[in-house]
Amino acid sequence: MTLQPVNLVHIALIAIAGLGVLLTVSQPRLRAVSALMAMSCTWMIFNVLEETAGFRDIWLVTPAFRLAYPPLVYLTVRGIMIAGPALTWRDWPHAVPFLIALALTTQIAWVEHAARISLFVYSAAAVWLIHRFRRATRETRSDARAIQLNGLYALIGFYVVDGVFDVLRMDAHWIHPYWPWLGTQTAYLFQISVSLAFVVMLILIAVRHSRLFEGLEPGALDAPRDEPATPAPGDEAAATEDFRRIDTVVRGEALYSEPRLTRPEVAAAAGLGERAVSRAIKTATGRNFNDYINSLRIEDVCAMMQEDARAGTAQRVIDLAFTAGFSSKSVFNAVFKRETGETPSAYAAGLRSGEDGPVSGIRSA
Repeated sequence: MTLQPVNLVHIALIAIAGLGVLLTVSQPRLRAVSALMAMSCTWMIFNVLEETAGFRDIWLVTPAFRLAYPPLVYLTVRGIMIAGPALTWRDWPHAVPFLIALALTTQIAWVEHAARISLFVYSAAAVWLIHRFRRATRETRSDARAIQLNGLYALIGFYVVDGVFDVLRMDAHWIHPYWPWLGTQTAYLFQISVSLAFVVMLILIAVRHSRLFEGLEPGALDAPRDEPATPAPGDEAAATEDFRRIDTVVRGEALYSEPRLTRPEVAAAAGLGERAVSRAIKTATGRNFNDYINSLRIEDVCAMMQEDARAGTAQRVIDLAFTAGFSSKSVFNAVFKRETGETPSAYAAGLRSGEDGPVSGIRSA
């Protein structure tokens, strides 16, 4: 048995993926990550056996694993965003293409074509899932804009780029005369090395996101969208009255200062249903839940800044933002500019120069 440099990377990936399984398997929301890591580990083991021990002459297994990746990436994205176990018995159909491919590995071309189709279909489904998640969180969470999903986009993007690179390296022989490096062992080593680095990144993304927020309830993404902003006159009057009730409670109890305030919490405080809260806010302000709560936070920050200006004190603006309920500086700056038309520093400079604008100088929707 002779180990090539690429086989050493295989072994390193086996070790890192195995560590990833140990770090994530105890967390139900990360079970899909555990499965993805376990699959990567198993795939690399078969790669080493096929390339160093002649296992490919007995059973060529590795092409089938390309049909296991796409559904597991999709389930990983879903598991990070949704509360509850990431894998259940209802998810078993996702494994069917992989199991069929194990019996058809002699038909390598068909298996690899199916894997590429699966990659793009599941990637599109994962992106659509993230879009629905963003929409749902803005209707139900006050910290929606602080939930960063760039890591999940990077995860999907990596596997798409890796799939395209694999096509160029393995099948697009017409391009090799123009780019000979693609047909070399070095290109394969590069691809596996990048995969190793990304496995490390995947573990960090999964653990970090599962700790940032609790995740949406399973049915939240499928909830019907709110009614249009032009309800019937009777409904509009009821929604307006509901909004007065909501606004009184949220302002009076300073609920907006809770960084992770959710729509269910506001609904409970106001004695209304969740959909009634969304409908009332949409009817009265034209905003979703997240934007409404953030507008109240900006009002509070502006009021505190004006009070500081009158008293001749100077608290740090970011401290005021955190007091008002923001948990992210970048989100605060973006929302402040959207609501007032000025940056926090420009607004503060205006107050120092005596241009004391109204506390409620927030742009209407």
